[in-house]
Amino acid sequence: MNEFRYFMPTEVFFGQGIVKEKKDLFLSLGKRAYIITYTLPGRHYALEDVTTALDESRILYQIETGIEENPSTETVERVAASVRAFAPDFLIAIGGGSPIDASKAIGVLLKNPNSSGLDLYSDSTLESLPIIAIPTTAGTGAEVTHFSVLTRTDKDTKQAIAPRIFPRYALLDATYLMEMPLRLSCSTSIDALCHCLESYISTAGSELSRAICEIGFTYFSHCVEPMRTVLNNPACAQSKMPYTYEIREKHMMVSLIGGIANTQTGTCLPHGMSYALTHHKHIPHGLACGLLIAEYLKIFKQPENIACVDRAIHLCGFQDLNDFSEFMDSMLLLDANITPTPEEIEIYAEEFAGQKHRFVRHPEPAGKAEVLQIYTNSLLKKKH
Repeated sequence: MNEFRYFMPTEVFFGQGIVKEKKDLFLSLGKRAYIITYTLPGRHYALEDVTTALDESRILYQIETGIEENPSTETVERVAASVRAFAPDFLIAIGGGSPIDASKAIGVLLKNPNSSGLDLYSDSTLESLPIIAIPTTAGTGAEVTHFSVLTRTDKDTKQAIAPRIFPRYALLDATYLMEMPLRLSCSTSIDALCHCLESYISTAGSELSRAICEIGFTYFSHCVEPMRTVLNNPACAQSKMPYTYEIREKHMMVSLIGGIANTQTGTCLPHGMSYALTHHKHIPHGLACGLLIAEYLKIFKQPENIACVDRAIHLCGFQDLNDFSEFMDSMLLLDANITPTPEEIEIYAEEFAGQKHRFVRHPEPAGKAEVLQIYTNSLLKKKH
């Protein structure tokens, strides 16, 4: 085996009712907490559980709900400035990737009050206040990764901050996924699977990280038929709770495993290429990855890489790449007018191909031609 390093310092607690069961963790981090989350149209069960635990522990807290999807540098600067006088001892991030990513950047700015938002992208030595992450979606795995991706309005793109910030604790309860809308379920499920697939293929992968990915593929295979049933049945699709708790647990496990694997390897071309679609066409991150992943898996030419892709696809529960591609298409619940023009695609491909670091973990030679092929075949040759 090749030499490898494995590092995943977040302590994970997984199970129903885990927030209430582990409420002493909050007290272990201090007496003042800042909660970063978002508003929900119905009850926010995770926030209710957290505030109950904090009240019982007599921990003071403030709540921030103004985190947008794909949060910007300006947002995290604003939030950090607004809470600085409160002087929290730790942060609690509740939600999907946006609140959790934002909390990592906000934690850095609070820990380093003389640093600016732009310093987030240049100074890797900056540390954060402790963070407890509580996911309410099953896609990013941000609760166990060190990544924090923000929108840079000054550069008209998305970019990860330089510090590597792991949450201290991650509390995972699939109960919080039960009322997730179908479109969000599809988007986050795709994101989680793409993390596993891209990590599995990455040249940065190891025997251990690939073994972890294979566990994720197996969990995903248990969800394929239930997802097909829901997508093909309008009554199920419109249900308030389209999936059972058992399926939601599996969704959450795929997301957790994708985060663990992604932390070791980083992502490959589809994730980086998806940023243009999210930023310019406002396509949700997971759906943007789902648009590209099948065509990405088709570009490999070397037999060992084709065999790697085939093994992953079969473990996920699909007969072949065509079967996988059709399933991905069924999951893409997109608006009708999101397709870029050929001219826009050319710009996306040119800009992406100029970022040489994006290709470092890709296992075969690739450049603009391959990127353009993926974009074109994904976006222009399919009808959504």
